Amino acid sequence: MHIERNGTGKFLLVSLAVLLLSSAYFHRLGYQVLPQEAPPARNAEVARSIWRTHSLEAPEFHVFEQELRRLSRDTQREYRQDVFSLGRHGELFPKHSPLSGVVGAPFYGLFGDSGFWILQQVVALLLFYSTFRITSLVAKRESGVLTVTTITLLTQTLIGFFCYMFSYDLHGLFLLICGLHVMHSRPRWGSALAALSIFVRPSYVVLLPFLLSAWHGLPERVGRPRDLLVGTGAVLCLYFAANDLMWGSPFATAYHRMVAFSPQGEPFIEQHPGFSLDVLVADWWRKLFGARVGLLPFNPALFAFPWVCAWASRSEHKWFAFSTLTGSVVYGLYMFSYQWWDVSFLGNRLLLPSIYLYLLNFIPWCCTLRDRVGGGG
Repeated sequence: MHIERNGTGKFLLVSLAVLLLSSAYFHRLGYQVLPQEAPPARNAEVARSIWRTHSLEAPEFHVFEQELRRLSRDTQREYRQDVFSLGRHGELFPKHSPLSGVVGAPFYGLFGDSGFWILQQVVALLLFYSTFRITSLVAKRESGVLTVTTITLLTQTLIGFFCYMFSYDLHGLFLLICGLHVMHSRPRWGSALAALSIFVRPSYVVLLPFLLSAWHGLPERVGRPRDLLVGTGAVLCLYFAANDLMWGSPFATAYHRMVAFSPQGEPFIEQHPGFSLDVLVADWWRKLFGARVGLLPFNPALFAFPWVCAWASRSEHKWFAFSTLTGSVVYGLYMFSYQWWDVSFLGNRLLLPSIYLYLLNFIPWCCTLRDRVGGGG
């Protein structure tokens, strides 16, 4: 298959223009790159701490801890927080995506707080590029894919909002999709890249089996399964070692070491409530059609899901479509069983991986549909 390279340059230029325009738009609406009292600001505190003191333990965490102690004593009420978790030796480590702080630190060192915005644009461009390359591979061309991909990413993902803020959800999505892209030609490095996403959000481990098997339909290459296992295994070993150093067990995460405060001002460990069947079966009208976090109002491409599945069953890349669409549905249901599934600013950020995996099939389907309409078929 021959794919013209000039389309790549055009796509990146268009993507850059979209990113700049969306940043100007969200800035005009009053949104902040580092909104206060929100995860982006906390990730920035960790990045500054790493750059200044080489520590994940941001000084602001201790200030916040003392404030919660005081409030719980003064009001005689129990207080919970979603900022830090207790390390094995009493440290206050970030609950959300320590990897974002590590990657953001050099950007902060070079550009100050503007570096967080710059990092998001770099990540978004690489994410757009990988999406374009994957859909070109599935559609077996670049012609038409360039236009459809640009329009789809602009209208179906609210990606401009997430790349304007210092959002760790964008970092996890980048690792998953770019890892899938690299896996096509370099399975060892691609699988390692995708596996790194669990440092951003441990629940992404649910998606790894689907991503690792997505390119199974390729002509068999000697050592490919081994390379996939080596890349994934190396990162998982690193992850278990980090968990043991930070939380005291290879299988413990920040969600198992969350800190709450008793009415007497004393801290205690409160494990995350996790996922529930009761939550999964409830509130589906708001999950699908809610004005702020509903899945379909912000991602209307999902209305075409039955037709995309029908196209996938006849596609030359049946296994890719099966793996990515199944992964999309499984992870979406997993997130909808989470007690705080609706904690998002705009749209449902927890479902970004599900939406993107679906769009990797929706875009080639759109191209096929356009060909049929244009050819009178």
